[in-house]
Amino acid sequence: MEPETYYYQIGGFRAHSDGWFQMYDDKPTIDAIANYEGPELRPGGPGAPIELVLGILHNGASYVLMTSHQMWAFIRKHRLRPSPRRPWKVDEFASLSPIYFATKGDLQDKLKTYKVKYQKNKKDKWDNSPANRGFFQLGDKGAPGNPRADFENQRVLYRLFTKSATPGALGLINPPWAGAIRVISLVVNTWHKDRRCERFDNPNIIDVGWTDVMMPEYLESRRVTETVHIKMKGLALKNEEQNAPFEHGTTNQEGTVDMLYSDVRRLFTHDSANVPLVLLVHDEEMVRGVLARSGVDVGSFTSVAALFQCGQPQKLSRRRSSRSPFRRRLNAGASHSSRDYERRWKYEPDNDVKPFPVDQEGQSSSSSVRIKEDVKKLGSSHQDGAIPLPAGCIVNVQKMVRTLMRVAQTGPSVQATAQRMNIPANPRLPCAGNECHLLLNMWISMIEGRAIDEQWIDRLSHPIQPPSPTIDPAEAGTDEVDPNDYIPPPMRNTGGTTAQEDNWSDDDW
Repeated sequence: MEPETYYYQIGGFRAHSDGWFQMYDDKPTIDAIANYEGPELRPGGPGAPIELVLGILHNGASYVLMTSHQMWAFIRKHRLRPSPRRPWKVDEFASLSPIYFATKGDLQDKLKTYKVKYQKNKKDKWDNSPANRGFFQLGDKGAPGNPRADFENQRVLYRLFTKSATPGALGLINPPWAGAIRVISLVVNTWHKDRRCERFDNPNIIDVGWTDVMMPEYLESRRVTETVHIKMKGLALKNEEQNAPFEHGTTNQEGTVDMLYSDVRRLFTHDSANVPLVLLVHDEEMVRGVLARSGVDVGSFTSVAALFQCGQPQKLSRRRSSRSPFRRRLNAGASHSSRDYERRWKYEPDNDVKPFPVDQEGQSSSSSVRIKEDVKKLGSSHQDGAIPLPAGCIVNVQKMVRTLMRVAQTGPSVQATAQRMNIPANPRLPCAGNECHLLLNMWISMIEGRAIDEQWIDRLSHPIQPPSPTIDPAEAGTDEVDPNDYIPPPMRNTGGTTAQEDNWSDDDW
């Protein structure tokens, strides 16, 4: 299957689903989607979750989408007219990821958050829904960086290397590297009370730990290529907690700076051109400094989103979107030519309507109806002018947790950050060797879970500590907002009434 190029919005501000059944009333559409048992929306079979696409724009706002295949199958079944509004294009999104709805209520609750409130100014309408108003109020001040899209791209990466989604439905080709990905989780512990200006250039390192695994092999066997804990020799731990015992091997008690940098250089000798490298970190600035002093070209490391364009022929790449700070994804040609698009409007048969396969938990399912990939698997990333893999992709797990849990801070340690996402951990027993394993499992826990907003609700339902205040850009002063630390607004009605009780208007679209 060639990558999707067009997507159709379900519910919300100026949705393509408006007018399918009853103008500006989502209930008939929700009923029709929930009762649809075909493989286009339920590739796991009748009774399996509904599977749609979550698109996150470059400003952080999100919408629930159907692929072109899903939309045309749906409107044919119900003998509906397609929307006259132009579809969303793939390049308009910073991320496209699967989203699942196990029940009709799940879909109804999600679409309720996209309900637009009454607007008196009819000429200058905007998406003021509970889900998106904060992002549109922040506007261009939300760039650069899009932590919500970064989070969802991690979920896409997981579904690529577990083969639990078809890339074409997400606007991607089938990546040749997805069968094996190297993941290194690296933790560098320093004195928490060190507030020196030069702490990143000349850090007081207490201990360092890393674990090196291959995905998806690690998910199946828990096999670790290497796990290391180095405690720096002669460093007194006055006013610092004593280290916990290393649970995964033997601690090297005689660590020196020279030995540490030598071991790090060896660790990052990544000689396989066809295996992506993903680096998980907690204190990104500190780790970047250690890597740079070790001789690792950390400046060439990119985000995970850069992986999605690798392996594709450069001649098929799309131009950089003017709305994006980086190229969202590269398509192996459009999924529909202009002639094909016109033919679809005339309701001519389309035999290519197929779903993208995932089961209830987003895992691979043998009962799923799979799309046959028409794009031949590419060989080496350097053959035929294909875009090569980046030197490495760096993932700030602490930032992911802050984005997911909608908090400004998570604490200085990996354990404190784990507690924020309601994973039990003891911050009074630090050990970088144990923490790198914890960091890896925190990452897996997030990327294998549901979409970002639904996962936030899931984790809040099992709190292990009092919730902290969230950041709403609508309430914060724009001069004080750091876009890199921007946390999405909560999925709630800040007006003090429920979504059902607010004053919605048919004139809002």
